[in-house]
Amino acid sequence: MKIKLLFLLITLISIKTFSQSDYILGNITNESGDKLPGASIYNLRTDQVVVSDKMGNFAISAKPSDELRIVRQGYERKLISLTSDNFSKNLEVKLTTIPQEIEEVKLSFKPTGILKKDVTRLNPPPKIVALNSAMSLYMKKPLNQVEAKATAPSAFKQPDFAAGQLNLMKLAGAISGLVGKATSSPKTTADYAETQEFYKRVKSVIDLGYYTKYGLDEYDFDIFLAYADQAHDLAKNYRKNFNKAAIEFKLKEAFAEYIKTHNFSKKQAEG
Repeated sequence: MKIKLLFLLITLISIKTFSQSDYILGNITNESGDKLPGASIYNLRTDQVVVSDKMGNFAISAKPSDELRIVRQGYERKLISLTSDNFSKNLEVKLTTIPQEIEEVKLSFKPTGILKKDVTRLNPPPKIVALNSAMSLYMKKPLNQVEAKATAPSAFKQPDFAAGQLNLMKLAGAISGLVGKATSSPKTTADYAETQEFYKRVKSVIDLGYYTKYGLDEYDFDIFLAYADQAHDLAKNYRKNFNKAAIEFKLKEAFAEYIKTHNFSKKQAEG
């Protein structure tokens, strides 16, 4: 009799525990409202781990009083204690970006304060070197000689009946160009703060796995992102009109050229 009562008690406890188990449905975003794919969600009680999809959605088995830990690279981890209210609606999770400190730049020489002497010890920017090289080659080339053309004297030319006539097609094109300039706001170059904010937003929404499989770590990707920005004016064109698909296309286009002169396979093997 006692054994039967004990079995019945265990069965009732198991049914009660199972009835409290359920699934949590949620969505993960950053401070700007961008969906975050690739975030890991841990249930500390069951040790179950799931990963958010490309739209930031996830589903995980849980019950009230469970604790969920949300982790993603570049963001502060978050711990959420579940209540019964979390099972009646979608769980919205917002992650905060980890601030990145800029490394201190140390001067390798002590400036004298005399500009003429100090400039000779600094390496000129690559664009200035390229410009000076191009100008040097241009100055060494011989002068271009204008070829003589056989033209009829003005006395024997046929009269131009269209002279003085208004070209309506050119006029329409000019008016269309002026209207386009008036209605579209000109794109301006991003300042340092705008550029850094744009870089952080790009890194938070795109899939970095495409680049890590080539051996890039986060530091290498930062260098490549600056290169792609200079090559395609990413911050200038997309910081105000953020287009994820267009930015990913431009990054992959720039990476196809970048990988020709940078080899990360050795670094990946050593890592």
